[in-house]
Amino acid sequence: MRRMLLSVLTTALMSLGHHAVAHPHVFVDARTGFIFDDDGQLTGLRITWTYDALTSLFLFDTLDLDKDRDGELDDADRAAIAAGETDWPPEYNGDVYLEVDGAIVPVARPLNAEAWMEDDLISVAFDLPLAEIVSDPDGALLRLYDPIYYYAYTILPLEDETPGPCRAEVIPFEPDEATAELQVKLAALSREETPEQENVGALFADRVTLTCG
Repeated sequence: MRRMLLSVLTTALMSLGHHAVAHPHVFVDARTGFIFDDDGQLTGLRITWTYDALTSLFLFDTLDLDKDRDGELDDADRAAIAAGETDWPPEYNGDVYLEVDGAIVPVARPLNAEAWMEDDLISVAFDLPLAEIVSDPDGALLRLYDPIYYYAYTILPLEDETPGPCRAEVIPFEPDEATAELQVKLAALSREETPEQENVGALFADRVTLTCG
């Protein structure tokens, strides 16, 4: 469903003209959490996405939400969002990249998804189990990014202390001269173009680091 949303947004944005389709297209405020077992091992992540106003509007249309037009989401609406936004194809990882000792830790399928709307913005949250338990998560690095930079993620400051034996810190992306110039070039792409540079979204990713012990 989430990749279908990308297709729907692309088609709609193309009708708005050149500047409306400059990369990135979808803006997501994200929150991240870490799930530990009783032994202090890292077993999963808790991810929250809050979509921008335009994307929230397209979700309303795509999922046919709020059928009674009362401006509120009912249980069926929230269930449709949660299911649709976590029904990922097998190769999709949710744009979630957890790195431990220089290696990417694969993730499993989302669990315990929930959705809501606040200030007309749609949010969805879910647990993301790790395919491999991390026994020593000290120094782990978490990033959220879309390789082609269609989605742009901003990781919001942590609201609470990280449960378990570790401390998490959000390090926002700060452009240097080269990345700032690249962002300008990406913004100038026509609607038919995608970035030539492989994995370009990683260059603009916020980072969350874990310090344990």
